[in-house]
Amino acid sequence: MKKTVNILISTIDSGIHNLDNVILEPRDDLSYILVHQYTSEEYKSVPSFLNREDIRISQIKGRGVTRSRNLAIELSDGDIGLFADDDVTYQPGYFDTLIRVFEENPDLDVALFKIKTGPDEPEYKDYPDQIRSIQQAPAVGTVEIGFRINRIKEKEIFFDERFGAGQPLLIGSDERLFVQDCINSGLTVTYFPEYIVNHPFESSVKKLKKYDKRLIWVTGGVDCRLNGPVALLKAFLGTIKHA
Repeated sequence: MKKTVNILISTIDSGIHNLDNVILEPRDDLSYILVHQYTSEEYKSVPSFLNREDIRISQIKGRGVTRSRNLAIELSDGDIGLFADDDVTYQPGYFDTLIRVFEENPDLDVALFKIKTGPDEPEYKDYPDQIRSIQQAPAVGTVEIGFRINRIKEKEIFFDERFGAGQPLLIGSDERLFVQDCINSGLTVTYFPEYIVNHPFESSVKKLKKYDKRLIWVTGGVDCRLNGPVALLKAFLGTIKHA
């Protein structure tokens, strides 16, 4: 039996009106789970193009993309999950790639893929050319992550809601922590040098300056989350070295 895919879309406020660029023509092995966060009642209206049997919508008030993604995981019921945002686009072949990778690798739990940028843009980042087993989570975008839904649920792995877009300071690295939690739980995580999604080269995090306070805070937050009390000593020694 062919595997079924859930595309787990997170969007907020008026972003729901951009999803006509994200959602493709219906296909039997694919459905969409859309979590729409809204900060005001004026944003609750749902555009008519989303009234389809293969689209399931849940609306929650507030901010925080990790909260949105966690709800999407809870609602997922397919074989394979793929995270999405309202500023990405797909080609039908990407979903075929996703299914093929998991069918050809029965022991695979989580797969990391590549983002394809526009025709006149550089590569999104410097991707490896070969398949790699991941033992230490790299910097990764959420939309690069595909996973076996049942395995994530069995291990009760969710995003750390203290991190991610929508938070005042810990604005990123929720994806890296999610992947590391998968590794620490004994799941098999592998990188595949294949495109899975289209996204512009520029992103909100890339626009931040090197010493932006939010980047400094999230770097310290991730270090503390991964290393516990040792992170304080590392930060102290790093400050002395920098000085």
